[in-house]
Amino acid sequence: METLTICVPFFALPGMSEKCDSIVGNQNLIVRDVLGLNPLKKGEYENGPYLEGFNADSKLDYVFYFEEVGKILEKKFFDEIYILFRAIYKPYQKDTQHLVVGYYKVDNTQGMEITPGVYAITGTEGYFVEYKDALNITDIIIGYNLQDSIMKSNSQNHPEYKDWVNSWLEHIKSKENKIDKYIERSKLLRQLKTEESYKDKIENCL
Repeated sequence: METLTICVPFFALPGMSEKCDSIVGNQNLIVRDVLGLNPLKKGEYENGPYLEGFNADSKLDYVFYFEEVGKILEKKFFDEIYILFRAIYKPYQKDTQHLVVGYYKVDNTQGMEITPGVYAITGTEGYFVEYKDALNITDIIIGYNLQDSIMKSNSQNHPEYKDWVNSWLEHIKSKENKIDKYIERSKLLRQLKTEESYKDKIENCL
């Protein structure tokens, strides 16, 4: 038995002008695209870590479109499983970056299909860091054309993934955990999205 580390991409809320911090919260925290502003095409649900819970029930849910992830988890071959989150993030007025921002530790479990082609699992532990402590792996992702890839430490075709993803995990563990602040911001953005005029409020932020 061994530890499995999986690095998965998610679309992050783009960076906005600092003058909008009072509306969208602390932008030193890179969260999923709660407001639907990421210009890259994706499905109906914003994929990625729901730190406040998919149903706002305070669970550490991960919503994803990769059937492969669910199949990996249900095999029950591993003592520990870590899901590393790689944010596809566009800072304000800068080029898109690929940043490792945190992880969930999950039990051996099958992903639950919440709607056709969309899956969810719940973590038992979460750890997320600020933008300044995130790990920028843009050069690796772009250089090896891994933009849409899932990278796992037990890959037979790409054994180099093991060193990469495990070192990225250790980097996150070595920084201060800001998960409580992440949960606060996720709740703030979810509440903002319920307001009919939220798009008007952020019109000049991007």
